[in-house]
Amino acid sequence: MTIKDRLTALDTLWSVWAEHGRALTDEQWCRPTRLGTWDVRSLYAHAGSWPFAFTSLVDRVRDAEPTHPTAAALLRDFNTPDGVANRGRDRTAAGAREDAATYSTAQMIEQFASAGPRAIATARQLGPIAVDYFGYAILRLDEAVSIGIMEATVHLLDLQRALGQPPNVPPDGLAHTTELLAGMAPPVDFIEAATGRSSVQLFPVLT
Repeated sequence: MTIKDRLTALDTLWSVWAEHGRALTDEQWCRPTRLGTWDVRSLYAHAGSWPFAFTSLVDRVRDAEPTHPTAAALLRDFNTPDGVANRGRDRTAAGAREDAATYSTAQMIEQFASAGPRAIATARQLGPIAVDYFGYAILRLDEAVSIGIMEATVHLLDLQRALGQPPNVPPDGLAHTTELLAGMAPPVDFIEAATGRSSVQLFPVLT
């Protein structure tokens, strides 16, 4: 997918999140999810942090070579036993609960409906540049967008499962997320596990 395609996929996913938010009842906002102590409101707050953060990411342009060639390479580093994803899990979980208690549902929906799309419009004007990925790495913008697609897709499935709805995710989001997650796995192990030829404990590749 080109950066234009990826931005379009991300925009579509965020519009689905906005639609879900507008349709949620008070009871649905309080439903439990499959993510530990998070209810739907906490899940929504966490997912909404990505469009919020993307508004700053498009301002973090750097004249430097990427530290990681792809989103998959960066996420592999994040998900090592001592990587940032594992070290920061408790902090991330607590932050989502705090944001859910701090912001109104309208404010959370606005991240998907307005703030995120404005940042996407800015990103379309930037072209093939590199950005400082929140102090963790230098990453090409198109690869940073891939992480946003994956986050929106994985958590949209979490949301729909919590609401008792069948999965209904935009196809481009599913396809790109599948490609990204497969890219995180060691190729030989992934092929052999996917074809029933390996007993290696491969999954999960992402926490």
